[in-house]
Amino acid sequence: MRDNKKVIYNAGSMFTSAQWDARKREGEKLKKVFPNFWIGNPVDFDTNQTERPTNQAIFKMDYDGLNDADYVILEIDSWDSGTEMEFGLVFQQALTNKNKVLIPVISDFRFKQGILNGEIPGFQLNAMITGAFEYDQVNDPKNPQMFLCGTHDDAIEVIKLLEANKPEEAFKFDIKDTYKNESLYIGFEEKNEK
Repeated sequence: MRDNKKVIYNAGSMFTSAQWDARKREGEKLKKVFPNFWIGNPVDFDTNQTERPTNQAIFKMDYDGLNDADYVILEIDSWDSGTEMEFGLVFQQALTNKNKVLIPVISDFRFKQGILNGEIPGFQLNAMITGAFEYDQVNDPKNPQMFLCGTHDDAIEVIKLLEANKPEEAFKFDIKDTYKNESLYIGFEEKNEK
């Protein structure tokens, strides 16, 4: 909570003009869809508007935003170590705060393309991150705290459904089970046992 409002924190890379523009668009959409929420969007923080902030100032603004957040959307496939750090911090917070919801976003199309037999997968995330997606304590069906989404728009839909107290409907946007679909393993044949 911040200023007696629920908080959505939007984490992701913002170092190229494309990333900066994406975070700006996301923040504007969040403010439009959730006008009664406080939107923590680091591209809009004072520390990112004028001269170069100190590392400590960046950490403090981001850390305070994560602490206050009810929902945290994370562009987890950006390979940005800052976003990965934020994911680790907020994941730990969620273990002791059952009201905190994490919504990592994997928008890289290669995630859904599958794996070709004999090929090195073109898309990968560190097992520490993907293992957290499946961690039982944040995946309680009665109080789900982790939804892996394919787009920022899907993350918004998850928040809308959770706010409407419809968590069972929010699961349709969760893509954690993508690789449990055997059709994504292309060229792997079952061995016939004799």
